[in-house]
Amino acid sequence: MSETFTLLYTWTPFLLTGFMWNVLVTLLAVVIGTVVGAGLAAMRVKQTGLASRVGDVLSRIFRNVPTLAFLFFAAMAIPRELTVWGVGIAFPLWLKAALGMSASVIGFTAESLLVAYQNLRRKDYAASLLFLPTWGSSVMISFIASSTASLVGVSELVGRGNAIIAATGTDALFPVYIYCASFFVVACLAWMALMKRLRHSETIRALPQHIDTKWSLSAPAPTAP
Repeated sequence: MSETFTLLYTWTPFLLTGFMWNVLVTLLAVVIGTVVGAGLAAMRVKQTGLASRVGDVLSRIFRNVPTLAFLFFAAMAIPRELTVWGVGIAFPLWLKAALGMSASVIGFTAESLLVAYQNLRRKDYAASLLFLPTWGSSVMISFIASSTASLVGVSELVGRGNAIIAATGTDALFPVYIYCASFFVVACLAWMALMKRLRHSETIRALPQHIDTKWSLSAPAPTAP
C-alpha cells in the first residue's frame, strides 16, 4: 500500500500537468462552442429565410454527430502547419482537439438558446433560465470527454496515466486509473456546486427580465404596411 501511495505521490506533478491540458482544451472548446452556437441560435430565431434553414441544419449536425468523429476530422483535416505570408505557423494538437470537441457545445448552445429566446418572448422567465443548467451540463460533458484528446496526440491526464502504467508495470493500472478518475470527479463536483449557486443567485434570476426589458424581446413584431 505504501508503495502505491509513493508511486502516486511521485507522479502527481506529471499528472497535474496533464490535467491542466484537460482544463485548457475544455475551456477553449466551451468558448468556441458557445460563441458559434449563439450565432446559430440567432440565425434560427428568424424562423424564415435561408439563414434560418442553414442555422437549423448546422445545429442538427453538431447536435447529432458524435464528438469523436469531429475530433478525428479536425485532427486529419487541419494541417500541422499553416503558411501565412510565407511564414510557417504550427497548428497545435491541443487547438485541433478543442475545435473538434466544441461541436457538442455548439449543438447544445444553439438548441437551448433558441428555446430560451422563445421563453423570453412569452415572458416565461423561469423557463428561460433552464439554459443555464443545460449549458453547464454541456461544459461538464465536454470536460469529461477531454480525455479523448489523447487520441489525437494531446498529453492530457489519462494519456499520462497510461504512460505511467507503461513505465511502471500493470500492477499500477488500477490505482493510477482511480487516481486519474478522482481528478475528474472532484472537478465535476466543484463545477456542479458553482452552477447550483449561480442558479440560486438573485442576479441570475433577474437577468432574463432585464434582458427582456432592455431589448423588448417580448414585444410583438411590427406588421408589414
